[in-house]
Amino acid sequence: MCGRLSELWLEILSARGVSAHRWVPVAARIGPALVAEKLRTPAGRNALSRELGRKPGRPVPKYVEEQLLLAERAGCSLVSISESAYPPLLREIPDPPPLLYYRGGAEVLRRPAICIVGSRSADRRGLVTARALAAALSRCGLLVVSGLARGIDSAAHEGALEGEGSTCAILGSGLDILYPPENRCLAQKIAHKGLILSELPLGSPPLRHHFPRRNRILSGISLGVVVVQANRKSGAMVTARLAREQNRELFAVPGPVENPLSRGPHALLRQGAYLVESLQDVIDSLPPCGIIPDEADRRAAVENSVCLTALERTVVNDMELDPKHIDEIAQNCNISPASIMPLLLNLEMRGVIVACGGNMYALTREDVIRRER
Repeated sequence: MCGRLSELWLEILSARGVSAHRWVPVAARIGPALVAEKLRTPAGRNALSRELGRKPGRPVPKYVEEQLLLAERAGCSLVSISESAYPPLLREIPDPPPLLYYRGGAEVLRRPAICIVGSRSADRRGLVTARALAAALSRCGLLVVSGLARGIDSAAHEGALEGEGSTCAILGSGLDILYPPENRCLAQKIAHKGLILSELPLGSPPLRHHFPRRNRILSGISLGVVVVQANRKSGAMVTARLAREQNRELFAVPGPVENPLSRGPHALLRQGAYLVESLQDVIDSLPPCGIIPDEADRRAAVENSVCLTALERTVVNDMELDPKHIDEIAQNCNISPASIMPLLLNLEMRGVIVACGGNMYALTREDVIRRER
């Protein structure tokens, strides 16, 4: 689906010699229809060159036709900055993309959004944390935004799909070239319940320089950005820097000091980012956005509550998201090896812990409510 305004923007962006962001203030002043009309004549292009500081080329009708045909084949739609459906917060950034391609329900863009990003090579602790936090935010009705990358991004999308909210994946490629390819199934789920979005024309491959530009949309569309596990020099830290420049809230999840992936979040905390230990840490620091965190917390607590015996509670209290060997657990809890195995099996069947192979066990999530029965 492509409205008249989006078609006009396709025509404008087909003109060579002028970067996309330069067209936005001109179109805001005189309207995209008049810009497109001026582009069609030499006199009009000369007039535009005085406003733009450089002379634009002629529009390319073939490009417009190709993009519309590819959009129809890919089952995607377009929305321009000149339309009311365009994400409101994204308009505020210094260089908003004038045209967005999307697949899914554009109505989710009206929801308050929070971005979760982090390392592609995250460990189990990071993945579980990102997934649990995204699920909790989604249950609050927030739109969880991320980049569909391996690692933390994928975990955030998967967690959000478990909640009652939704999720938006913002790509560094055209919508018809999903990257990474192993996330194709996840992308289909996101498009069904949420939205996949890109500023790049259809047919654009996932080139390296696309991703830093993409990151400004991740932060720009959101009320805040949460960083879960990242090296100091990483795409997640680029997104964090952009969030500060765009005056968005910035959050960081701390981690073990010996883990190199904790260095990014810890650096952000030293710079004044909000520390995240629970859902409420995020909710309390967001600007008012119409959600009711107390009710969401109550429902999440009911859903996540687990009744434990005193002995089970002792075992669970000793365990972490990082796997521990069964012998270490038995020794720490002063339980015989013969008694610990059926106890761990019972906890695993109830979803409290997970077997990680090699007689190693870990908590399924960090927010297990350890109540005695």
